[in-house]
Amino acid sequence: MNIEIKIENKVVEVRLMEKKTVRNKIVISEEHRLSEDLLPTIDKLLKKNKFEPKDIEEMTLQSDLGENFTTYRIAKAVTDAFNWANSQ
Repeated sequence: MNIEIKIENKVVEVRLMEKKTVRNKIVISEEHRLSEDLLPTIDKLLKKNKFEPKDIEEMTLQSDLGENFTTYRIAKAVTDAFNWANSQ
């Protein structure tokens, strides 16, 4: 099981992926609150599907935004931190 954060047209989707199939997702439509909403949204998605962070193999990021956008940097930091913590 993986988590994918997808940013497209300023809409952020947090997806629970099983192989290449979207098992469930939550949409965050307000990108300006991403720093406040992203971690609670990931937690809500996991709890809703009865998973814990340790059950997730990897978190990935897909984005149509450039690296200089704050939305991208927040999602990238969360993705990198999750993957680092999961590898320890």
